[in-house]
Amino acid sequence: MKQLLKYACTLVATALVLASCTDEFDYTPASYEGAYIISDQSSVTFTPADATQQFTVKIVRPNGGAAETIAIESDNDAFTVPTSVTFEAGQTEAEITVTCDLVAGQQETLTLSIPDDACDLNWFSGSYSIKVKCEYLWEEAGSATLHSELLIDGFGLAPRPGVAVMHATGTNLYKLVGPYTSGYDIEFELDEDYNAANLPADQDTGLVYSGSTFHLYYYPQYGNSFTNDSNVFTMSVYIMNASSDFGVWNEKFVWDEGYPGE
Repeated sequence: MKQLLKYACTLVATALVLASCTDEFDYTPASYEGAYIISDQSSVTFTPADATQQFTVKIVRPNGGAAETIAIESDNDAFTVPTSVTFEAGQTEAEITVTCDLVAGQQETLTLSIPDDACDLNWFSGSYSIKVKCEYLWEEAGSATLHSELLIDGFGLAPRPGVAVMHATGTNLYKLVGPYTSGYDIEFELDEDYNAANLPADQDTGLVYSGSTFHLYYYPQYGNSFTNDSNVFTMSVYIMNASSDFGVWNEKFVWDEGYPGE
């Protein structure tokens, strides 16, 4: 403890010495020589109820300068993007509007870029990427109790009752809302008779172990299965995190209320 205190005092003293010396040196602010693309968000989510699907992206040139038109390139035909942006003399910021018409469940990534000779590569990248999706319209579909080997055998926890079940309208897709951890839903698909049909290949539970989260991996080609006996559903899946493969576990849920197959 004494050594730690001595070390901390040394750091404080060093910091004071350095602070007292900063006035002796000239500081040259960063110089921006071109433009760059920015946005307040790295992702955008729409719903089918939105009248329009559009968002704005800002192009900035901090030093202003003469009037100019800068070309803009995009890499995804699902979006309508202006091919250029025009600055008046002295203008430092301009916006472009990007539009799309995604359907429920569709997810896309858009990358915008400006030419190397127009952008400030000393300080910023000449490109910008954003993830865009159109969310499903979800409706309530009852509740379930999660009987999870991962929770019970792995973490020593009890089954979890009262897990909300939601249905994506117009589809055969359902989800358990945060059954393991709030904010991490588990999706599943039913057939026309409301029996187990399919699971997404990779789903994050949000449960953390050794610094990374457990994922449920569904690989039917390697023996995984998703089955049901009436309202009792079993997800036989691989459970892994970034450092370990924990093998196959049986994750069950009982659809206590609202099961459409009854």
